[in-house]
Amino acid sequence: ASGDESIQVALVGCGGRGSGAAVNAMATLPQGPIKLVAMADVFEDRLKGSYENVSKVIKDQMACPPERRFLGFDAYKKAMDCLKAGDIVILTTPPAFRWVHFQYAISKKLNVFMEKPVAVDGPGVRRVVAAAEEAVRKNLKVGVGLQRHHQPVYLETIKRLNDGAVGDILAMRAYW
Repeated sequence: ASGDESIQVALVGCGGRGSGAAVNAMATLPQGPIKLVAMADVFEDRLKGSYENVSKVIKDQMACPPERRFLGFDAYKKAMDCLKAGDIVILTTPPAFRWVHFQYAISKKLNVFMEKPVAVDGPGVRRVVAAAEEAVRKNLKVGVGLQRHHQPVYLETIKRLNDGAVGDILAMRAYW
């Protein structure tokens, strides 16, 4: 948290997952000092719809006036520029842009939550890895949305599969 003990959050990517991630972030401290202070998207309808929907759910934690709702391909910079070092940015844009946004967040000394996948090609992955290494050097926290990787029932299932409980697996499909 910043010196005034409040945690400010910016949302970059206002689609369904971004809106959900913002609500999830606010739920971590529902009466705590956390506020959504900036939003960014390329599409006006997504930004407007996200603001309206998220405001209904986290109205007491919404602190994002029109002047901190940004549109365009440079909107991510404007939203992150509203934050102080140590605040949090949520990155939920399409993954082709993730490394660009992630590098900028780390340069601004922001903690990051980003959705998967973090990149779509080898060069993008290398840039994400380099930015992650820089985040470690700056003692920043980075989280990636990975479904169920820590749920005990899934970990137990994988352990049993690896231990041969069903024999050799030749092919597998999984749906959610």
